[in-house]
Amino acid sequence: MARQHLASLLFLLALSPIAQAQIETPCTFQEYICGSTLLANGYVEEDLRAGFTLNPDAPIISDAQLDRVLFRCVDQIGTIVGNSFCIVGCASIGTDIDNDMCTM
Repeated sequence: MARQHLASLLFLLALSPIAQAQIETPCTFQEYICGSTLLANGYVEEDLRAGFTLNPDAPIISDAQLDRVLFRCVDQIGTIVGNSFCIVGCASIGTDIDNDMCTM
């Protein structure tokens, strides 16, 4: 009986929108990457906001400014943490070898 309930729960979870949301290209461990690039790779604004607020020194910014944040990937599954808000802008380098960076 417990197995049936567990199977039903797993089936419902698989159908939920959260489970279906797919990040097309998760960031790479220890990579620094612009919010705009993360958005283009399948992350959503809520992902960026959650990662940005993990930085205790982060300034208060609007959701529209999250694309100008330089994020750091902290694990192998694509978890991000806001590293810095790029006042001028965030430059997407576009390679897996070089990190993105804030522009001056």
